[in-house]
Amino acid sequence: MWWHLQNLGYVTLLEPKEEEHHLTDILPTPENFDNVNLIVGMQFLINLVNRFCCPSCRRIGKMNSRVTQRRGLLYNITFTCECSYETSICNSSPLNNPASSRMDELNMQVYIAANVGGIKRYGMTQILGCLNILPPVQRANWNKYQSIYAKSIKTVADKSLEAAAIEAADQAEEPFDHQGVTNVTVSIDGSWLTRRGHSSLHGVATCCSTADPPKVLDYEVLSRHCSTCAGLLGIKDMDQQSYEQLLQEHLISGCDANHAGSSAGMEAAGVVSIFCRSENKHLLRYTTFIADGDAANERALLDAEPYGPDIKIRRLQCIGHFSKRMRTALQTLKKSYKGEKLSDGLSIGGRKGRLTDEKINQLTRYYGSAIRSHVHDLQSMKAACWSTYYHYKSTRSNPQHDFCDPSKCYLYRQKTFDVAKHSLPEAVMDALLPVYQKMCSEEMLQKVVDGGSTNTNESFHNQIWSLCPKTQFHPAQYIKTSVALAACFYNEGYLWTITNLLTICGIDRPNPACSQVFHLVDIQRQKEEKKKPNIRQQQRQVRLRQDISLNSQEKYPYASGGFD
Repeated sequence: MWWHLQNLGYVTLLEPKEEEHHLTDILPTPENFDNVNLIVGMQFLINLVNRFCCPSCRRIGKMNSRVTQRRGLLYNITFTCECSYETSICNSSPLNNPASSRMDELNMQVYIAANVGGIKRYGMTQILGCLNILPPVQRANWNKYQSIYAKSIKTVADKSLEAAAIEAADQAEEPFDHQGVTNVTVSIDGSWLTRRGHSSLHGVATCCSTADPPKVLDYEVLSRHCSTCAGLLGIKDMDQQSYEQLLQEHLISGCDANHAGSSAGMEAAGVVSIFCRSENKHLLRYTTFIADGDAANERALLDAEPYGPDIKIRRLQCIGHFSKRMRTALQTLKKSYKGEKLSDGLSIGGRKGRLTDEKINQLTRYYGSAIRSHVHDLQSMKAACWSTYYHYKSTRSNPQHDFCDPSKCYLYRQKTFDVAKHSLPEAVMDALLPVYQKMCSEEMLQKVVDGGSTNTNESFHNQIWSLCPKTQFHPAQYIKTSVALAACFYNEGYLWTITNLLTICGIDRPNPACSQVFHLVDIQRQKEEKKKPNIRQQQRQVRLRQDISLNSQEKYPYASGGFD
């Protein structure tokens, strides 16, 4: 049983310094222990009551107990003395919500916890079972809590998105027009419930600001499946009239299946919906957007003309996705030379000092770095991209560092530095020349001038699927609430989200332990965000090199059909 601790005493605790905070250091102050929930066994509670005398007969240890009502984690317990004195207590308060008849705070908190943990009712039942606690409320009542939660999280999410829109407008390069609408640059991307996204029944399109820090501005959840419609099919053959009546009522109330096209078209459809409502919803006009290499979004927006025929929408490339084209081109080149010898009589890869997978990753990183360093200047970008080619072609007798950035290349000019370890043979570089001629051409690089990144969207997607795991099937309503919750977590953090959500759901009493736990979670989250990007990149590169080294040492490496 979960029990609310009130007036049972306290201990003196010292508040830790902020820099010493860890997730395990949950130390409520003495006065805050009055509002902390505890897990208490029934036998412990009975023994506690029997230590006190009966208010009627003044005898000790004569109380008996029985549970007169249980709804999920709510218990009404009646204590009866041998003298017939009787009193009752309840371990949860009614929910302060207009739609909360016979609903209580503790069961509402359990529902919220199941969504924050991404485990739903089944997972929460397992956790409670391990704690020797009976299951949560029945499915029908669980759905009632879901209804309150869905409305509440939407309210909280709308507040968060509105604040993000105000920040984006304040940091915009252009002032608002006579209608009060501001032109801003955003990043857009899509994601699907299943890993094979183009066959998924559910998908989400997301739109994020390019402000500092970037935040989620809007999202659209699209579904090709409705659980209610699927359930009604069970009575279609048995009672056609009832089926049609129930289906009509369901369609009037709102069907979850809001996308009739293919799964592949979900992203474009969602992006168009987001752009079409941006002026009314946020007083923003998304006149420039950053996206990956998928051109479907651009074509859909050109056809939709969300801001009319006079306002053109400009598309910028995501530098991260664009730079990966270099890796693809080099890997394709390496495969095309498989079994062939270069002009020096050796293969293009397969050994140290040739075009190995590690070297391909290095060339790809340098290509992306050159683009990012000169993203607003085409000619400087072109020179920087070519500098990588000539840098690797250089030798001590024939240095070709004219395009190199001195701050990054000075080591190669030291006599004690081993150039051979950081260059490629001339035969390999000659084979790479066509790739660089294509990837460093003005026609190709023009696509990424003034480009940006969709990393914000991808990070937001990770937050969504941590609450709504891809390993399970989820109904559309659950995905919608998970996306809304993820947007709040991403924009505002855990503490702000949970405290506002509890209040709107109808939980009025203080929750000090909840506040302190999520405060520490936010501190840990901020520490991770403050890590320098180059440190994180170095850590990733170390892991990548270790993986490549271990794979090269495998006696039986993975090869699909390699032993057929």
